[in-house]
Amino acid sequence: MERRELIQWLVATAGLPSLAFGRQVHRRPLRRSLSAHVERTLAVATERILPGAAEANVGAFIDKMLADWHTPAERARFLAGLPVLDGRCRARGRPGFVDCSKADQVAVLTALDDEVTALRTAQGGAAANLHWFAMLKYLTVYGWCTSEAGMRALGLYPMAGRYDGCAPV
Repeated sequence: MERRELIQWLVATAGLPSLAFGRQVHRRPLRRSLSAHVERTLAVATERILPGAAEANVGAFIDKMLADWHTPAERARFLAGLPVLDGRCRARGRPGFVDCSKADQVAVLTALDDEVTALRTAQGGAAANLHWFAMLKYLTVYGWCTSEAGMRALGLYPMAGRYDGCAPV
């Protein structure tokens, strides 16, 4: 086996548990721990980051991940950053983020993404990954990729499971 083939195989097989974990998060009962305004903000922001995120219910996925998986400090950092979206839209002379035009929403998200990229360049990946917007992007992509809609779009659904060749027909 060539080294490149081995690396590709390792990456592919290491990614399967991550996909399986994400699928399980989607299947757990929803724990509504966010306010209605935060839920609407997440729904709009995730849809602008990755079209199809609303269909995949990524906002609820993020809610579950924040409540069940992330530390209280990570959750607080993430939730403290979300009002920045409203503030930036208001600074542009627009209403809050949810009520802004799609173009304004995309402009605000693009500016935040540029800030995270600059932070990554200046201080490295670890510092940038602590930024609340980097968390939002990561959770959006992870939530979409592990949803049924995302897995269908990626050609990964149904996900390979157990094979029992001796099972009765």
